[in-house]
Amino acid sequence: MTPGDSDDHAAAFGEFYHRERTRLFRFAAVMSPHLDHESAVQEAFVRAWRNWPAIAPGARRAWLVKTIRNLLVDQARRVERPSEVTDEVVARSRILVQRQREAETWHELNSTLAAIARLPDRLRTALVLRFWDFDDGEIADVLGCGRDSVRRYVSEARAQVSATVGNSERRVRGSRRGKGTT
Repeated sequence: MTPGDSDDHAAAFGEFYHRERTRLFRFAAVMSPHLDHESAVQEAFVRAWRNWPAIAPGARRAWLVKTIRNLLVDQARRVERPSEVTDEVVARSRILVQRQREAETWHELNSTLAAIARLPDRLRTALVLRFWDFDDGEIADVLGCGRDSVRRYVSEARAQVSATVGNSERRVRGSRRGKGTT
C-alpha cells in the first residue's frame, strides 16, 4: 500500500494488527523458540501490509500464520538448531506466560512447553493454533489438509504432550471431548 491508498485499508489493517499481534507473536514463539520469532512476525505483518487489499478478509489470520511459518523455516535453514529443547530455549520463550509463583505449576508449564516444542510440525501447529482459537477451517488452510485431519492432529498432539508431561487426567478428558465432536 502507498500513502494514496484508502484510509479504510489502513484502518482495517491497524485494527487487525492490534487485535492479532500478541497472538501471532506467541504462536511464533511456541513454534520456534530457538529462532528470532519476533522478526518473523514483524516481517509477516510488513508483507501483509503490502498485500492487504489482495488478501481475503476471512483468510488474513491463516495467511499471516503461513507466512510466519515460512519465514521461520527460512531462518531455520540459515542457523544451526539445537538438537534438544533446553531450559535456556524455554526461558527465551517466557513471553508466553507470566512466571508462576508455585514451583510445581511453573515446572509443569515448562515441561508442557518443552513437550509442545518437540512435537512434529503439523501436530505442534494444529495444537498451538487451536489454543489461539483458530477454527478447524483456518487450521486446515494453514496446514493444507482437511478438517478431519486437523481434529486428528490436535487429538494426537494432546495425547503426546499428556504422555510426556505425565498428566493422564488431561489425556482422558481430551479423548472424551474428541468423541463428542465427530
